[in-house]
Amino acid sequence: MKNNKSALKIVALLVGICLIGGILFIANAFVGNPISAALANKAIRGYVAENYSSLDLEIGKARYNFKFGEYMARAKSTTSIDTHFAIYYRDGKVHRDDYEASVLGKYNTLSRLEDEYSELIIPILSQVPGLEDNRARVFVEKEEYEKINEAIELDMKLDKVLPIDMQVALRGNLDNISLDNIAGILENAHKVLLDHGCFFTGYDVFSEYDGVLVMINDVTPSDIEGGELKKLLQEALDYEDDEFDKVIEKDGEKPVPVKRIRVFIKNDK
Repeated sequence: MKNNKSALKIVALLVGICLIGGILFIANAFVGNPISAALANKAIRGYVAENYSSLDLEIGKARYNFKFGEYMARAKSTTSIDTHFAIYYRDGKVHRDDYEASVLGKYNTLSRLEDEYSELIIPILSQVPGLEDNRARVFVEKEEYEKINEAIELDMKLDKVLPIDMQVALRGNLDNISLDNIAGILENAHKVLLDHGCFFTGYDVFSEYDGVLVMINDVTPSDIEGGELKKLLQEALDYEDDEFDKVIEKDGEKPVPVKRIRVFIKNDK
């Protein structure tokens, strides 16, 4: 009898050890382990001291990313709002950082300007009927991220007139989705923004309210000012092909994509 009890205790102990081992294995796979984290923190601090000692950086704790099997820590300057970037550690060494893209490539600066400009125009647009509770979002044209614009400087202050192309997405809860109403909102929004010295190269509209989804893209100032915006929106709504229209160049080269208004309305009510 005693032998049976002893055997059960041993089995229970082994099962417990296996369970604990399994939990530790899973935890290690998803969140790393203290020893590896300590090594990553040490290596990242050494890397920063060697490569970026002049930047006066603060370094956060390394976090494990199970998806990529690596640790990542963020470094940020104590004096420059746009100087912050990630550093990546794997297999016992730092294998890359994104200082060049995030800081030198002006990604951080452009992202900050987007955020600040968005905060600036939200109360302006709240004057427009239908956008009283808007969540407008300013975004830089994709092409601006792909080129080095010397007029964009690290830590530059926001100016309403920036030397880059920027669009604005009018986001709110529209209870009237008629094209008449949407055209009116775009016209009024464009006017009030111009009145406040804010110029954008394009407008989007997004609303998801009471089972109705509205998405409109690539409306230009000339579309709004031309006096036929409702007609343009209707034509875009009726257009069945999701692809851009194509324009063939005169010299016979491949088709060139041309931006056109996109309108999508889905009513699940």
